[in-house]
Amino acid sequence: MNTTLRTLVTVAALGLPFAVHADSASLNYRHQYTEEDSAHADRIKLNYRLDSGLGFEAEMKYRTAGDRKDVAYDNMVNNGHEFTVSYNYKLSAQSTLTPAFQMDSSKDATAYKFGLKYNYKIDDAFYVATRYRLDLRKLDRDQVNKDMPDHYKDDQTTHRFEGWLGYTPANKWAYEYQFIYFKTDYIRYDNKKSDYEQNLIVKYKLTKQWAPFMEIGDIKVESTSPDRQARWRLGVQYNFM
Repeated sequence: MNTTLRTLVTVAALGLPFAVHADSASLNYRHQYTEEDSAHADRIKLNYRLDSGLGFEAEMKYRTAGDRKDVAYDNMVNNGHEFTVSYNYKLSAQSTLTPAFQMDSSKDATAYKFGLKYNYKIDDAFYVATRYRLDLRKLDRDQVNKDMPDHYKDDQTTHRFEGWLGYTPANKWAYEYQFIYFKTDYIRYDNKKSDYEQNLIVKYKLTKQWAPFMEIGDIKVESTSPDRQARWRLGVQYNFM
């Protein structure tokens, strides 16, 4: 059994006691491939939410080690772990406000993310949502070099603005478009301190428990180039009933 499968089994086993007592819970696995980089990565996320509105998420991320391209599920290494706590405030039958705190740790830094999301259900088929998130990335103090410009080797701040448009017709399919704009204090894309991403998600409700999905994203290649690349994601979500 490879590393990802072992981890998936472990997370599921650890999460079952929570899922039994939670009002809603799910396990989400996703594989990612970026075209220009030819890089593979994986993510496993367990989340559950109580009827009170309080929710928790635990996420583990992995990637192929080194600079090897077009290699998946081999020599996988830690790519960071993230924990999220959030709360759903039901403003009305159509709208929800969700403040959240996330802590994302990797081998050389920890990011503290403070977000506020507003979701509005237009009708039975369409919804929109928007979110502002402040990301504060704290670099390992042993690696800080303040002589390097634009926070390249220092703490970094990102203002993240997001919008969603979702369509859930009365069948097994669901669609979502996401746009993200980043404003930073470091060079992020095309030698500028700003960036954007787009993402289209298609989900199919196979059963009440199983929902496979596909995502295609438009993202940067590197911080000093205007080049863009496609990001492909394939995954499946299991909903505990």
